[in-house]
This record gives sequence, C-alpha cells and structure tokens, in this order.
Amino acid sequence: MNSSEEDYSRLQELVSMARLGWWEADFSEGVYYCSEFLIDLLELEEEKISFEAFGNLIREDHRERVRAEFQAFKMMDIYEQVFPIKTKYGMMWVSTKVGNKRKTKEGNIRVLGMLQCISRQRMNTQEKTVARLNNLLYQLNGISRSLLSFLHSDDITEVINKILSDVLHQFNGDCTYIVEYDKLNATQRCTYEITAPDILSERREQVEPINRSKWWTKQMLSGIPIILFTYNALPDEAAETALRLAEMGVKSVMAVPLRSKDGVWGFMGIEMRREYREWSNEDYQWFSSLANIISICMELYRAETEASFERQYFRDIYQNIPVGIELYDRDGVLVDINEKDQEMFGLACKEDVLGVNLYDNPVMSEQWVKALKSGKPLDFSFKYDFKLVGDYYKTMRTDSIDLTSKAIPIFDAMGKLVNVLVANIDNTETNRAYNKIQEFEENFRLVGDYAKVGYARFNALTRSGHAMNSWYRNVGEKEGTPLNEIIRIHSNFHPEDRQRMLDFFEQVLQRKATHLRHDMRIRREDGHYSWTRVNVMVRDFRPEEGVIDMACVNYDITELKETEMKLIKARDKAENLDRLKSAFLANMSHEIRTPLNAIVGFSNLLIDADNQDERTQYIAIVHENTELLLQLISDILDLSKIESGTFEFVKGRVDVNQMCNEIIYSLQMKAMNDVDLYFGNHLPECFIQADKTRLIQVITNFINNALKFTASGSICLEYHQVDECHLKFSVRDTGMGIPADKVDMVFDRFVKLNTFIHGTGLGLSICKSIIEQMGGKIGVESVEGEGSCFWFIIPM
Repeated sequence: MNSSEEDYSRLQELVSMARLGWWEADFSEGVYYCSEFLIDLLELEEEKISFEAFGNLIREDHRERVRAEFQAFKMMDIYEQVFPIKTKYGMMWVSTKVGNKRKTKEGNIRVLGMLQCISRQRMNTQEKTVARLNNLLYQLNGISRSLLSFLHSDDITEVINKILSDVLHQFNGDCTYIVEYDKLNATQRCTYEITAPDILSERREQVEPINRSKWWTKQMLSGIPIILFTYNALPDEAAETALRLAEMGVKSVMAVPLRSKDGVWGFMGIEMRREYREWSNEDYQWFSSLANIISICMELYRAETEASFERQYFRDIYQNIPVGIELYDRDGVLVDINEKDQEMFGLACKEDVLGVNLYDNPVMSEQWVKALKSGKPLDFSFKYDFKLVGDYYKTMRTDSIDLTSKAIPIFDAMGKLVNVLVANIDNTETNRAYNKIQEFEENFRLVGDYAKVGYARFNALTRSGHAMNSWYRNVGEKEGTPLNEIIRIHSNFHPEDRQRMLDFFEQVLQRKATHLRHDMRIRREDGHYSWTRVNVMVRDFRPEEGVIDMACVNYDITELKETEMKLIKARDKAENLDRLKSAFLANMSHEIRTPLNAIVGFSNLLIDADNQDERTQYIAIVHENTELLLQLISDILDLSKIESGTFEFVKGRVDVNQMCNEIIYSLQMKAMNDVDLYFGNHLPECFIQADKTRLIQVITNFINNALKFTASGSICLEYHQVDECHLKFSVRDTGMGIPADKVDMVFDRFVKLNTFIHGTGLGLSICKSIIEQMGGKIGVESVEGEGSCFWFIIPM
C-alpha cells in the first residue's frame, strides 16, 4: 500500500469514528450523491438517493420544516439543520450543513455538504425547547425569505401570495388575507386571499363599506391588533363583528394593522374555521413581523424614496422577536445584540458588551469553544450563573437563569466562517412551572394512594392512554398493565357491572351517552368483591379521526358501602321495632283492658250474687283474668329486663323429672276435657345444673300456647339426652298448627299469629332470649292443621 492509499484509509477511519459523511445535492436531478459512510448509515443500495426519499427518512414532526428550509437554500448561502432521521441503528439525531455551492458548466446548481450523527439524549422539556427554538429560527428564516422574495421579484402579487401561503402552512390555518382601506371612498377591498384546499366557504367580498363592522374598523384604524381565541370574547359593542364571524364559520382569528407613514392603510388577518387556536405571543410577534414586512415592502414599491422607513421597521422586527439574538464575528467578537437579549442578560445598554469575546466567557466550556471555532453548530442548555461573569461584562443581575442556546456558524460564498449567530431562550419560568407540575403530580399520586382515588385517560377506540397506580388497584388490575388489556374488557368486574360498562361504551359510539357514574363490584384475588365508584366522561369525540378521548375517575367505596349497609340494617331494624312496639302498645291497651274489665265487672256481680254456684263461677272468672293480667305484667317486666341487660339467672341442682311432673300437674286443670296433657318419654332420672325457674317459665309458656291452640287431642311434654352434654325438651301438640310462611316469625317480638287469642306476643320471644342466654338453641316444627312441636336444647 502506497502513501496516498494509507492516507485515504486513515481518513476513512477518522470519518467513521466521527460518524461523519458528505453529500452533494444536484438540484437538476433532485438527488443527493452520498459518501460510503452515509450509504452504510442509511442502508442505501447505491450512492445516490432522491430528495423525496431522503425527506421520507426524516421524522414526521421535522420533515416539512427541513424540506422547506432546504428548498429555500437555493436563494441563500446559509443552511444548517439538526433533525432526527431513520438509520440502520434506529432513529438518530444528525446535524447537516453546507460546505460549498457551485454551478456546473450546464448551469445546474450542485451543493456540497456534510452530515454528522450527534447525541440527543435529553429531557422532553429540553427537546421541546429545541423544537421551539428551531421553530422560531424557522420563522426568522421565513422573515428573511420574505424580504429576499421582495428584493428578487418584480411581481408583488406572487410574492405576497407566497407569504400568505407560508403563513397558512405555518399556522395550519384556513384562510389568510390582506384588506386595504380606501378612506376617500369609505370602502375596503380584499386585495389578497389564500384559503386552505378543503375550505369550501365563500370568499370575501372584494369591495364593501369600510364601516360594515364598526368595532373592527375602529380597532384597526387605531392600530390595535385583534387576537381572538373565540368571537364570544368580543365586547357588546362588537355585536356586528361577532355576527359576521359566526356567519363565516370563524372560530379563532388574528388580525394586525398594516401601517405606513400616513397611518393604517389596511390589515392582514388569519382565520381558523375547523378548530380553535390559542394564539401565543410568538405567533403574534411573527405574524406582526410579516405584516410589517409587507407594509414596508409595499411602501417601497409605492415609494422607493422612503427606504429609511423600511430599515426602521426591519429593525423593529429584529428587536421584537421573542428570542435573544447575539451576532459575533469570525473571531468571536460581539458586534450586535437585540433588545430581548439585552433584557435577558441585565444590560443597561448594549454598548457595555459590544466587543467582548464569546470564547472568553467563563460559562463556555473548552469543548464548546473548540466546536464553534471549527464551524460546528451547537445546541446547549445549562444554568447561566451571572456571578461567574462579573469580570467578563457588566450586568445588573446576580442570580442565574436556565438558558437554552443555539449557535449557528455563518459562512460566505467561499465557505469561510464570517459570523456566529447565537439565539438564546430563558427557560427559567418554564422549568419552574414544569417542576411545580411535577410536584403537583407527585402530591396527587400521594393523595390518590391515601384516599384510594384513581385517574385514567384513554382513547376508547385505540384503548391507549395512561393511568395512576391507584386506578389500577381500584379495578383489581396489576399496576402497569397495558390499558388495551383492561378497557372494554373489565375482566374483574362483576358480570352485571361489566355488562353495564360495555353497554355504556356502545352508547358512546352511537352518540347516545357522554358520561357514566355507577358503583361497581370488583372481584379481588381471594374471590370476594369490593366496591368501586366509577365516573367516566367523554372529553373529545372525533371518531372519524380515530379519537374518542375519555377520562375516568374511580375510588374505593368498600368501607362506605359496608357502613351504608349497616346503617340500612339498623334503620330497618329500628323501623321494624318501632312498628312492632306501636302494634304492641295498641295490643296492650286491649289485652290489659279485657281482664281488668272482667275483674271489675264480675267483682261487682259477686257482691250482689246470692246463688253459690254463681258466686263460684264469678270467682273463677275473676281468678282466671287475674292470672292473665299477672302473666301480661310478668312478660312486660321480663322484656324490660332483657332490654336493659338485667335478666338474672340463678343456677342450682334441678331434678328434671320432678320439675316436669310439677308442671304437668299444675297445668292439667287448664286443659279441656278433650285434650290429654301428659309427661311423655324421659330418662329414668336426670339431674342438671340450671335455673329451674327459667326452665319452668319456658316449658310452661310452650304448654300454655299449646293449650290455647289445641281443642282436642293431646299435648305431650318430653325430653331426651342429645349427647353427653345436652338435653332436648319438646312440647308436642295436635292443635291447629302454624302456616309455613309464618313459622320463622313465631319467636319475634310482638308477633301474634291469632289476634283473637289473649296474649302479648312476647312469650316466645322471651323464651328464645332465656334459652340463648343459657347457651342453648330453640326452635319449632309445625304442619298447619296437624299440630306443632316447640323444642329447645340446653347444656346439662
């Protein structure tokens, strides 16, 4: 290998290490000729690629801007861009700039340039800032192109239409126009108008009265721009203007006066008819700048003697652009700055810094200085500390700012570096706002986790979106699960609630519903269900564009539901007790009055009775009603003790057989002649530890009830041993029995199955309380028309 081949090999190795390649654009063929590095990087099959094919490799959000600026390069000597492009390594950021532009013998334009891969690992906010800066530079470049178009063309109509088309493209607007005033004839005329291809509304009238919209005209002639997000914000005096905008289908509009040395001669406007737009200060500054350019250049066409007027307005554009601009010469010496930059860096006047050297600035790293001296563009974001530059230039600031800068080398026609343009944006407030948003989001997550409140936002058609961790937990899903595995599936919802959600989504698609609020049952891992309140609403409905934007807020209400159910049960119980007590009081008035009437009445008859049989009969009646009244009062007292928790038990040794015989003997006198009351099956002997009085009370109540409802047949008291520890007593009768639908009610308080039979409806309820407090169980078995068997089981 000879020396030249070795040099070439080393050069190729260095180029590969630097991830650098060259290209040459042929505008006549519309192709780029690429070096080996670019052929490999872009995976090309040959050494050339068309302008269109190369543009399609650029990421979509940068594609139109890069294409537009490269096409504009034919009229300029400056071109440098940074953008992402598809490579064999995936999407990478590259920097490209022009090295030389020449004409071939055939008159074709060929441009030589370079392309280098660069690192672009940045936060989203930084990348948005760079995009914003590129957009502002694109707007600044658009202003430059507009000026060049006026200087290089004699057809003013073509130039203005081109500018209006650029404005329409930049804002994605629907209509832009220029209206000129004829103050002498009190008319206005639309001299230029460009509309979007898909806008079918009628064009403006060419000539109309100047005061057709008085408020609008007043604003324009006063030099006041009109910037409206919606015409609903117009004052009452602008009713005519609002009506006209509504008739034309205008949603948002921005219009700026066109001035000359004689005042306002017309206005330039842009309208949004398909969607609303919140105009930013940058939008206004750029649009106003273009309007000023049009004003200036049209005045130049009308009167070239007023060239000084044009220079003043161009200076205004330079000064009013919302970006700090610094211009350095080839050696890094500052030659000019605009007012925004002067304000940003706390300068009393720009003369204080003119002449300082960029490369001597303490905030500049050696790497940055080296790159700029070699003619490379730079994007850098850092904290600019004014305390570090005290000896570099005089500033009134001692704090620091979050600065994003873009340095662009400017070359002459021979490819020599002549200037360095630096554009600066102060992101301090933006970053503070971003940090506050992050802090708010963190606090919102904490609140969501603590209060079990979740939030999700998603597209109902694509089922893509994002959600808080608490939202996943509230619907029983694992955190981070893709939403397309949850939305419109809802696998953990109770089947009934799941169907409700699916029906809601169908109604949304059919434009029949926009929101849903419902309590849903969510199945948990252990199989039980919890409760989640789900609120879903439609935020943006554009299914024809593939968008149904929905928001969902949910929160766990399991504890609330449990409390609510307890309260409902307590309410129902209280209402039931109140109803029963009311019935009890009404019944007591009758039950107590009946024996008292009998006692009083027959006591009086007893005084006057001479016949001994009558006296005996009356005494029996008084005795019977006295016992009934005593039983009523006893039941009421027992109920009172049960309610207050003072119901007492006195345990002792009880001979069960003796107790049962005593009960049978004492109650046989009450049995009718056709009813056989007897002591049935029982153990030979049985002794237990229990409260004998309470046992007698329960068994006696069972037998008394049986006597009331048994007209013939038998009533049997018996007991047997269930197991080693328990006895079961039962009272079986052949009476009328209990209807099946009322068997479960017999032990409730104040319940009387036969209102014609004396009683309080408390006896069986008191029996149940006694047996349960003794640690036993109580129940009944009955067949209507055949008889009943009341029983209880107690520990021995």
